[in-house]
Amino acid sequence: MKERTMNDRFTIWRFKDIENAYVPKKLLNMKRMLRLLMGVSLADDMPSNLQFTADPDYPNDTLMLDSFGNTQSVIPISAKLKVFLETKNIANLEFIPVAMLDHKGKVMAQYFLLHSTELIDAINKEKTELEVDDLNTEMYDTVENLSLLDECVPSAIQIFKVKGLYDVTCISKALAKEIDDQGFTGISWKEIATYSC
Repeated sequence: MKERTMNDRFTIWRFKDIENAYVPKKLLNMKRMLRLLMGVSLADDMPSNLQFTADPDYPNDTLMLDSFGNTQSVIPISAKLKVFLETKNIANLEFIPVAMLDHKGKVMAQYFLLHSTELIDAINKEKTELEVDDLNTEMYDTVENLSLLDECVPSAIQIFKVKGLYDVTCISKALAKEIDDQGFTGISWKEIATYSC
């Protein structure tokens, strides 16, 4: 029997381009943004006034999805998707409130940042081509042929951040399928082995 690998177990959370969908631009009022990108828990210092501005280059795109791509390397999700994920009792997962602003700066919807503090050192450094970030030696800014070590990720884990990578949140393929089956919008999945940055 073939042994299961990380590519069999997990996929990477990404976003789907959908016509006329709202386009977030900048995340406001987040102090020490690096905490979000490095999986640091914010439970004891939860931001209370986060806002996402709307991209002025897309003034007519106002369709609200369950998750949106953005240049801030975060995962905004709808209240409906948050409720669904809460039923899964996922360890070390925080939901940080964020208001989505319209093009006039008014709140049009309340969303949440999906923030996994399950930080796992799982990169197979023998098989992955890596370059250390000059500005933060704990992180990598160039990655090719990403390979993760299966034995580093316990079987109970459903969502985790890969230590050393700013924008890689992995989700079990079983949970990803449930999200698809529930019809949540704006989300796509990327195979681990195809990731590069």
